[in-house]
Amino acid sequence: MSVVKSDKKADSADRLSARRWTIGIVLFAVALRVAAAVVWQYQCSAAGSSLRFGDSHSYWTIARNLVVDGQYQYGSDQSRIFRAPVYPLFLAPFAWSESFIGDEPARVPFVLAARLVGCLLGGLVVWILMRWTTALAGPVAGRFAGVLAATYSGAVGMSIFVLSEAVATPLIVLSCWMLWRSTHRLQGDDKFHRYVWTAGSAVAFGLACLARPSWGLWPAVAFPFFAVASKLKSEEFFRKWFGQGLLFFGVLSSIMFPWWVRNYVVTGRFVPTTLQVGASLYDGWHLGASGSSDENMDFSMQTMARIVQEESVLANPEAIRESTLEWRIDRRLRDEAWGWARENPSDALKLGLVKFWKTWSPVPTARELSNPLIKWWEAVSYLFILSMSVLGLRSLRYDRKRWIDASYMVLPCVYLAMLHMVFVGSVRYRQPGVLILCGLAGIGVQAVWTKWFVAFRMKQDWNRTDAVGDRVETEQ
Repeated sequence: MSVVKSDKKADSADRLSARRWTIGIVLFAVALRVAAAVVWQYQCSAAGSSLRFGDSHSYWTIARNLVVDGQYQYGSDQSRIFRAPVYPLFLAPFAWSESFIGDEPARVPFVLAARLVGCLLGGLVVWILMRWTTALAGPVAGRFAGVLAATYSGAVGMSIFVLSEAVATPLIVLSCWMLWRSTHRLQGDDKFHRYVWTAGSAVAFGLACLARPSWGLWPAVAFPFFAVASKLKSEEFFRKWFGQGLLFFGVLSSIMFPWWVRNYVVTGRFVPTTLQVGASLYDGWHLGASGSSDENMDFSMQTMARIVQEESVLANPEAIRESTLEWRIDRRLRDEAWGWARENPSDALKLGLVKFWKTWSPVPTARELSNPLIKWWEAVSYLFILSMSVLGLRSLRYDRKRWIDASYMVLPCVYLAMLHMVFVGSVRYRQPGVLILCGLAGIGVQAVWTKWFVAFRMKQDWNRTDAVGDRVETEQ
């Protein structure tokens, strides 16, 4: 009886310690992000604008148009599917509060408030990664993963910048974790929880797509990975896997359906995400492309001018127009991008390698991030996470199941690498993948800690024991 009570007390103490570690690391992550948000806001204001990035202005403008005029558009009624809706809706309460003060958009207090909520979401990501890594490799690895996620420069930046990643990154990390949890349960018979985790993953993923449409093809990578990793070794497994896939895509479709209906009403065409896919593709594939989005999308205006001029010379332009001008611009840019890539395959391949380097280079090349401290913080933390991730995988090489489970954390980086060898490359686009790698890096840090520090302490204790033993024998 006393042994059982002792075990219960030990378990209770372990849970309390784990809870304290988790709360402490998450609070540290939020505090670091809040401090960074205040400093960044001060720097933006000193530069003459409360928002530093052009994308930030577009999101804030759409949110303000929505709450003030009831119109979801950017600039004019010819740009009504310019951005996916989740992040403008996230900014809408701040823009609505701002509208009571005056007509001036993006005032500092409201922009800072949006950044601070992003800090809280960043803390949520740290908590998810700690839970995920703990399930893989234990609480010590989870703590190391939490510290890495809390202090990684890219993760801090994505929390405090007024960019869609502030919402999309927590959603995609949540979706990846929940999908892993659901497939991890395939070996068991707990159907209810398995399907709950699958449906939750689909909800999070659908919202992530409506924040960052570039994640739209992720299931085409994730689901085959689980199938191949498990070798579909039984008919029962295939039935469960197939059923979960149907549930996932069914829930995903229900989340995105209202946006699809709205886009069809606007254009008369099926538009799954936005009408910037063609422009983004052209940004990456055209004559003179550098691999970065360094032309401020001026080609979109040039394409619009060409389409308007071409249609103006037709006898009856209304009879042959397809959908809206925004839709026609998107299709024209898409077709021209694919045409250039087909005619210049070697140049497209070379450009893909340039984009790969721009995305995965240790030191950021963006002009907006010219602060040397930020650049080196990003480079050092990024390289440390990569190196520890390699060690983490290596430390699990003798445990096939855990190795495969941990390999799933690499998959988002593979997906983003392939995607942004086609679209433009930037350090910004790798951040969700590297953030998920923090879990694997935590396992690597634990392996190093166990091999060097713990082993060193055990050796020191052993030497002291031997010395005492020798002394006792000599006295006798």
